[in-house]
Amino acid sequence: MAATSQFASRYKKDLSTETLRTKVARRKSMLQKENRHKLFEKGRQFGLADVNVQLSKERGISQLNETSEMCSQENMKPPDLKSSTKKINERKEMLQRYKEEKELRKLREQREKAKKGVFKVGLYRPTAPGFLSLVPEVPVIVKPREKVIRVILNT
Repeated sequence: MAATSQFASRYKKDLSTETLRTKVARRKSMLQKENRHKLFEKGRQFGLADVNVQLSKERGISQLNETSEMCSQENMKPPDLKSSTKKINERKEMLQRYKEEKELRKLREQREKAKKGVFKVGLYRPTAPGFLSLVPEVPVIVKPREKVIRVILNT
């Protein structure tokens, strides 16, 4: 009985969504890897049509080999301490300039906000234009309407 329960728990463990997702992802990556390798091998099987003609790919590879040799020679030299301190100083200067520009930008934005003024909320009462007659500021009292009662006569 102990053996069957062990297998049952393993089966249940394999059914969790996380494990299923990882299995699918691994399977997919393996398939991609195999397909990529197949395409690579397929490309390698094609020979040169003419021996005298050099392919552009090979030319690029030879140039890359030369540049890699030059890079490897440059890497053999010990790094200059002066150049590293120079780079550090340049970075510090750039940081200082950035901070100054940021401060200036902040001050400029504050000035622009001050020029705009405060945004006011309320009723808009524009001043009357000159061609209109001046309306007195005292409001006109409107009389309430009299209620008219209609009597319907049944005749």
